Amino acid sequence: MNIVDGFRFVQGTRYMNGLRDYDHVRFLDFFEQQVKPDPYAAVRDRGMIKIAYDRASGTIRKNGNQAYFQSYSANNVDGGHVREFPPIDDDLISNEVFLHILKADAEVMNQYCHMVGKTSLDISVHFIRYKAEQGGASYSSPVWLHVDDEPLVFIHLLQLTDNAIGADSVISGMNGQPTNVMRLSDPFDTLIVDKTRKHAVTPLGSSGGIAYRDVMLINVEAEVQQK
Repeated sequence: MNIVDGFRFVQGTRYMNGLRDYDHVRFLDFFEQQVKPDPYAAVRDRGMIKIAYDRASGTIRKNGNQAYFQSYSANNVDGGHVREFPPIDDDLISNEVFLHILKADAEVMNQYCHMVGKTSLDISVHFIRYKAEQGGASYSSPVWLHVDDEPLVFIHLLQLTDNAIGADSVISGMNGQPTNVMRLSDPFDTLIVDKTRKHAVTPLGSSGGIAYRDVMLINVEAEVQQK
């Protein structure tokens, strides 16, 4: 379903409107407390919480299902089975910065709900820290261009350190030929993707020391993912 014409880049200044620089720093501190080694890949740290969003009231609550599933067609590395990640603390649900970001995302989510006639959504929130030493690499799963099961994915940058190499977002048509390359570099720079284009992020490297790329994914889940 075409929701954002394949992809949409939103500058972080839009999300920062109404927030202070200190709010971003405070949220990054919370992020760092939550991420733990990804049990499925040593090159990443991770955390996840799943929430239920009610469109009419705009309220959220913790979902009873905290497992994450991707189909093999969406992820030929880790798809086809249920994964369980280190849990993000329930405090996220009442975190003012998170609620501010989610409110902005809800403008697009509500358009999707209207198009498909949904009144509520299952949403997975992922904290992912890519970390690479000089000469090493940290990468996503799947590694290259793909289409997610999720009809909508919001990729919010929290931090990209100055020594980072790579970590560029790539968009392509369904033929896999890249059409757009962009870099999320400032706090809350955001890439929104739907299922009408493929997307990927290039591996993260370092020009010296340890480089970090910290992101928060807010994923509108599909029915196939409710395992």
